[in-house]
Amino acid sequence: SVMLTVVVASISCAADKRVAFKYFENKFCNLIYICLCRGMAGLYKLDKEIRSEFDALPHGFRVNLGILPYGTYIGIIRTASGVRIKKGGFSEAELCVNFKTVKACKKVMLARQSVAQSFCRHEIIVGGDIAQAMGLVRIINKTECYLFPRIMTKRILPKIKKEVCTLRVYCKVLCCGNKYKGV
Repeated sequence: SVMLTVVVASISCAADKRVAFKYFENKFCNLIYICLCRGMAGLYKLDKEIRSEFDALPHGFRVNLGILPYGTYIGIIRTASGVRIKKGGFSEAELCVNFKTVKACKKVMLARQSVAQSFCRHEIIVGGDIAQAMGLVRIINKTECYLFPRIMTKRILPKIKKEVCTLRVYCKVLCCGNKYKGV
């Protein structure tokens, strides 16, 4: 009877830990998404290549980024003055990029796998024009190059020339005022 109680208690404790871990994974991916999008918005003003990729998109172009079980985390909109981000995304977007699982998202967000590799392994679903999605992939790659140290990205990203100091990008990410004020 005592042994049965101990086994049931340990199973219950393990289940609680799994639930807590899933919750933490979800929040962690949300945080990385926000940092990545704030980095993209900040780099629009600092990096010529990222600016030219965004400038190729029409004004008002909306992108939603998310993870399928949980929905959209963040939206990016191309405005006349640059790039803005919106937590929660948009109800309608021209381009939607969603990871199929939190595990797939973690691999990309922790620089264990590139966005292109994840797409090739069918871990990402893209809704919209593939050419515009490839432009977004180039923007994400360059942003990851700025945000992550080279020791993390050398396996998954080509050597990308940085135009500004990484510390300046971190300041933009932490102090970025690029929130979307629209509807």
